[in-house]
Amino acid sequence: MTKKRTTSDTAPRQLLLPLHSGGTNSIRAGRLCRKEAIREALTQALAACQLSREEVAQELTRLTGEAVSVNHIHNWCSAAKREWRFPLELTSAFCMITQDFGLISAVLDGTGHALAGEETMVLAEYGQILIEERKRSSKKRALLERLGA
Repeated sequence: MTKKRTTSDTAPRQLLLPLHSGGTNSIRAGRLCRKEAIREALTQALAACQLSREEVAQELTRLTGEAVSVNHIHNWCSAAKREWRFPLELTSAFCMITQDFGLISAVLDGTGHALAGEETMVLAEYGQILIEERKRSSKKRALLERLGA
């Protein structure tokens, strides 16, 4: 008896993704490394903030429930302490405390996305409503044509 493989293999298979058609394939390796940009944004936000680093650390601890010391903040801002990274889960609290959203902008830089102000958000929502209305009216026209009216 020969060992013949059947083509009706029932095992699940992984589909290949077309990496050439978009996504991250066209981005140069290392281009989105944001370590230095984040460190710079943290330092600038703290310099512009009226609160001391000790007060920022206390408020971060209070708002997030995570223990944050002034030494953490010093290490996150230090160029010599490259192994220290600012935790993403503290970002919103840090931005609210310092009233500086440059940290989020630094993270998003190079991705094609950005922060929007309140007026821009309202304008975008209005634009979405207009698009929906146009789609609905064209659909209504198409249905009326089908009815022969």
